[in-house]
Amino acid sequence: MTGTGASIVAAAIGFGRSWFDRFFSVQGLDRAMALSAQAFSALIPLIIVYSALAPRKDGDDFASELIDRFNLGGSAAATVHAAFTSPSTVQSSINLLSVLFVVISALSFSRGMQRLYEGSYRQPTLGMRNTGRGLIWLLTIVIYVSLRPLLADVFGGTAVKVVVSLALGAALWTSTPYLLLGGRLAWDDLVPGAFLTAIGMSALSVTSVIWFPRSITASADQFGSMGVAFALLSWLFAAACVLVATATGGAVINEQIEARRAKKAART
Repeated sequence: MTGTGASIVAAAIGFGRSWFDRFFSVQGLDRAMALSAQAFSALIPLIIVYSALAPRKDGDDFASELIDRFNLGGSAAATVHAAFTSPSTVQSSINLLSVLFVVISALSFSRGMQRLYEGSYRQPTLGMRNTGRGLIWLLTIVIYVSLRPLLADVFGGTAVKVVVSLALGAALWTSTPYLLLGGRLAWDDLVPGAFLTAIGMSALSVTSVIWFPRSITASADQFGSMGVAFALLSWLFAAACVLVATATGGAVINEQIEARRAKKAART
């Protein structure tokens, strides 16, 4: 092996070791489990309430979108519909107190994400002082959920849709740590992690079409509506693992880029 090849291998091993260490320094698996539980109890209800208040033009509610996305049918589709309240029922039961409760619950998820990025990028904790930016981030999620399918339909061709999806994902996952870290890091410091997350979440979305329908069908047949919850929680855990892995990986990449910049600056 040439000197250049050996140095590349050594750099790759060093990066992998640093990534591994950072993942476990933030207690990656425990963090992913906590985030998935918070998303299930807080973020999903927020999306359900939003979809009931601002339904899409095709009239699909959250359950219908879940069924269409994973091509569910038969008893599994019926169980998914039964597991989620219809939009008309949600609309009739919404009041100021329930909306406030959903928002407060969703903020607990945003603080969980905030702690993930603070640990990944080794930033001091902001705690409740960042609540305002947490609310802005939740609004960003709502806007993203609304615009993503509309923009995807505008462009024809699978390749173009993939590029648009990755671009929108990168924009979302750049703004996410920027807001949740209180603007303490520059946008370009967050881009490596944003692209990692966009690619990771896209890969999860593609592979989910293979395994998630079987999981939700088997769980629904065995446990009914509770089985739908189990299957959805398993998907959220997989998504949370992707978030933790890509956040820590992006932080390590940024640190290595900054270290190289510092070395170049010292030489000049």
